[in-house]
Amino acid sequence: MTLRYAVIADIVGSRTLTNRAEAQRVFRAALERAAEGLALLEAPYPTVGDEFQAVAYSLEDALLLTLRAQLLLPPQLQLRFGIGAGRIEEFPSGAQRPGAMRPSPGEGAPLQDGSAWWAARSAINRAHDVQDSSNPFIRTWFQAHASVESYVSASYQTCVNALLSLRDHAILKLSARHRRITASLLLGKTQVEIARAEKISQQAISDFARGTGVGLIQSSLLIAEAARA
Repeated sequence: MTLRYAVIADIVGSRTLTNRAEAQRVFRAALERAAEGLALLEAPYPTVGDEFQAVAYSLEDALLLTLRAQLLLPPQLQLRFGIGAGRIEEFPSGAQRPGAMRPSPGEGAPLQDGSAWWAARSAINRAHDVQDSSNPFIRTWFQAHASVESYVSASYQTCVNALLSLRDHAILKLSARHRRITASLLLGKTQVEIARAEKISQQAISDFARGTGVGLIQSSLLIAEAARA
């Protein structure tokens, strides 16, 4: 079976935004940059109801997309993510199918449905519930559809979500500058380039990369390793 990884993102606290047009611009720019160099079947695109969607070929890239996006956004603008593993079915543009029609990402692009999207919807609802009930720092949840659990076990999903909860907690503890620095490191920027952009010394970047930032960067590598297992 060919697994795909659907990603649904929604805006945390969307009703409190004072400048929605500017916020949407920032979200779209962050997601576009977060997608750089990743193997995506569909790059992130906005839909209705303050949502964005994407499809990755691998869980590793889906997880990296969500990590980069969180780090690239300023602290006052946040996204919540649901990642779903399953199948993706495509329909010709304009085809009739059961359920709500989702906007296509481009003119004439095929419409999509399938168990990966159902799992992603369930995952983002789960993230919202956990955030509201017990862990306000939760921003990301992963779930495989029941039809593919022979490929993605429940214990595997638990492991990934445990690592994601630690990752989300670490991100919310970072300052805006440290988020930008970590994002730049994950995007392959050199310490000299980052120091120039942030107008601080290269030594300060090096100290951060070896200290506060090393845990988050290392956790992203651990999660990627788990995703490849």
